[in-house]
Amino acid sequence: MFSIVEMVVVLVAAALMTVVGIKEDAAKRRNQVLTAEGQNEAVINAALGNWVTRHYATLTQNGPVAVLPATDLPTLNDLFTEGNLQQPHANGPFWGGAYVISMSVGPSTCSASAGDCHVTYVLYPSKPVMRAGNPDVIGASIIAQAGGNAFGFSKTQNSGTITGINGAWNATNPLSGNPAAVVLATNGPTSDGNSVYIRRDGALTWTGDQNVNHVSLHNVHNLDAEGTVSAANIGATGAVAASGAVSAGTTVSTGNIGWPRVACTKINQMTGASDNSGLMLSCQKVSGVLQWMPIGGPKLWYGYTNIPNGNGTFVLDPNCPAGGTPLLVVTGQSMYTDPTAVVSYPTAGTGPWTVYITDGSGNIVPGSAVATSFCTY
Repeated sequence: MFSIVEMVVVLVAAALMTVVGIKEDAAKRRNQVLTAEGQNEAVINAALGNWVTRHYATLTQNGPVAVLPATDLPTLNDLFTEGNLQQPHANGPFWGGAYVISMSVGPSTCSASAGDCHVTYVLYPSKPVMRAGNPDVIGASIIAQAGGNAFGFSKTQNSGTITGINGAWNATNPLSGNPAAVVLATNGPTSDGNSVYIRRDGALTWTGDQNVNHVSLHNVHNLDAEGTVSAANIGATGAVAASGAVSAGTTVSTGNIGWPRVACTKINQMTGASDNSGLMLSCQKVSGVLQWMPIGGPKLWYGYTNIPNGNGTFVLDPNCPAGGTPLLVVTGQSMYTDPTAVVSYPTAGTGPWTVYITDGSGNIVPGSAVATSFCTY
């Protein structure tokens, strides 16, 4: 059996183990809370980066700004309202204070027209991480580690400087007195809206040739080209404008919106007739007025019919598209008549026609001619 002394030793040891276990459990739970805070601040920082991307053109429109006024900066509620944050966030960490956002536009030599301005921002709690009334540098390091490479913290030594994770970057401690255990996140030099990505708001121009790797571009409004546009197939419901050549390996199709003698807006524009007949029209100046007219002119010649004798030859009329009027011209080739008589080539009908060859008295005479049909507009 155990002696009383041995039992006391066992009980004391068990009590010590319980106290150690409680402390370890409390430390573990605190580490979990600190890690969650770092992850939470990382979400806010990413949302802030998205906000800068959306508002980049507005932020940089006036060129360099040392410190943007608070009225130009978003609140956490603004980030949520615009959809950068998927859910509302508390405006400060669990140890007190509020999240502070600061931005600047630089360098001092940049300009909006040149597109070389950068937006730099920082996000930090207004109070350092505290534990038992003292700055908790270890706690700040846990938060920064959980936040990622955009995060840093101030150490006990040289607390006036915020050092990024793994010493990747440095920043000035933003809090008065330069306390240790200050956590700060920044977008850094390469994630400020002016990056390698094509900006959706068009604030920056491309600086080199682009290869879209055989993917499609949809919903393009206007396509303007200074050089050559080459394509296996071009389909457009709007305007395709180019100051250089437009080459097609197969066909070029237009809309069907024109009608002969109807006003148009720009000379040399082309379109099809609105009756879908295939008649091509161009915008031409007729009697000083821009009008849609057939590309071949106001008369489109169709068929030739031999008139072998003057007894009457039947000539078919053309099927005139786009409201054209069928007409006929008869040109004599040979005839036999009294030298004192007048030779005529009368026609009967408005299409089809019957063509005759007559003398001045209206008598049919031998001869031949060619009847040429055409459409007039």
